[in-house]
Amino acid sequence: MFRKDYIVRQFEEFGKFIALVFGLKTDSKFSEMEELINASAAKFTNIEIEIAEKLQNKVLIQLLTENYGLKEANLKMLGDLLYEKGISYSKLFKEDKAENAFTKALIIFEFIKENSLEIDFSLDMHFKMTSLKQMLDK
Repeated sequence: MFRKDYIVRQFEEFGKFIALVFGLKTDSKFSEMEELINASAAKFTNIEIEIAEKLQNKVLIQLLTENYGLKEANLKMLGDLLYEKGISYSKLFKEDKAENAFTKALIIFEFIKENSLEIDFSLDMHFKMTSLKQMLDK
């Protein structure tokens, strides 16, 4: 019961955090958005986002799940944060960093899609995957 309460609280906190990220994005405060994501990602995902950005794509999922112990919920949050950080990078004309963040987000979302029940796969994730594929020309 306590574990379930903890997970519910974590999702509620992440929802509030994402609302702050969206507010900064809406106000075109992309540098502040990037800083907020950098400062807070480990709280929700068990890994600093800068570390995740440096991991090799070929072993990304293996390292995230085995070395950092990320479960599906943490992976989903990390994918969302990488997606948003990629947007901030692109708005700040950091195209290489944007492509890296977008590629990692897509790898994570594809892993979740392949390894989750259909009911767990969200419309939001489907939209983001479609958008990522278009941005990455895949």
